[in-house]
This record gives sequence, C-alpha cells and structure tokens, in this order.
Amino acid sequence: MRLFYLLLFTLLCTCARAQKVLLFEKLTSSKSERLYEGDLLKFKMKGDKFWQSGRMLELRPDIQALVINDRFIMVDEIASVHQGRGIGTAIGGSLMTFGVAWSGIGLVGYATDKDPTTNLESRDLLITATSLASGFLIYKLFGQKKFKTGKYKRLRVVDTSF
Repeated sequence: MRLFYLLLFTLLCTCARAQKVLLFEKLTSSKSERLYEGDLLKFKMKGDKFWQSGRMLELRPDIQALVINDRFIMVDEIASVHQGRGIGTAIGGSLMTFGVAWSGIGLVGYATDKDPTTNLESRDLLITATSLASGFLIYKLFGQKKFKTGKYKRLRVVDTSF
C-alpha cells in the first residue's frame, strides 16, 4: 500500500511541474517542432558569423528569453538554429567515400596484378572526380538542416502548464 501512495505522490509531483518549451513555428504549417529545458541548442545570433552552443538551463516565457551558459539570450536575437544533419550528409559522404575507394582499390589492383597491359585509365579518374565533386556539392547544399528565423518563421518560448 505504501508503494501505491509513493507512486501516486511521484505522479502528482511530476504532473504539477510547469513545463516550458521552445517552439519552432512556421506560418504555413500547423505543426511545430519543440525543444525542452536541458536540451542542447546550437544557434547563430543576428550579426554573428559563428555558431554557439549550450544546454538550455532555463526558458523564460515572460520575457521570451533562454538561459544558456549562464547568460540570457533573447529569442528575437537568434538568427538561425542548427537542427542536425539531413539526408544530404549521408548521401554526400557516401559519394565521396565511393570516389576515394574507387581510386584506392583501382591503384592497389593495378599495382599488384602483375599484368603490364592494365593501368589506371582516365575514365577511372573521371569517375573519382565526378563522385567526389557531386558528393561535396550535395553535402554543402543539403547536408545540414537549419531553421532560419525571419518573416515566416519564428522562435517562441511557451509555458505549457495548465
């Protein structure tokens, strides 16, 4: 019976706690992505050229601010948020790995087959160059997902306690 009361008390304490959320809102979408207190945030401030990162220690919905690395950061001052790696990272990395492997395996094969008629041809180098270039381009264009705030996208801190 004591276990039941202990579980009930634990449930009530966790439900009564206020939960604050950082929302990524888009004007054209009814769904929004969320980050919670304690999550890692990688962001770029307006006017800065470098990325900052840190754990969100506290979310303040009353002033629309975050506490990261023991300093207040206003949500309006964040220009973009890094949301992770997209599918372009995997595809670009795979293409670049394929290009390097094609040349490496070809060079090892031509060096060890002891047949003087085989050698590294221009089409092998063309395959390598094409694969490396297209993989690098895909990685740079589609490799990382970023949420850029602006006219149709915004960040907002919301308190979801009832």
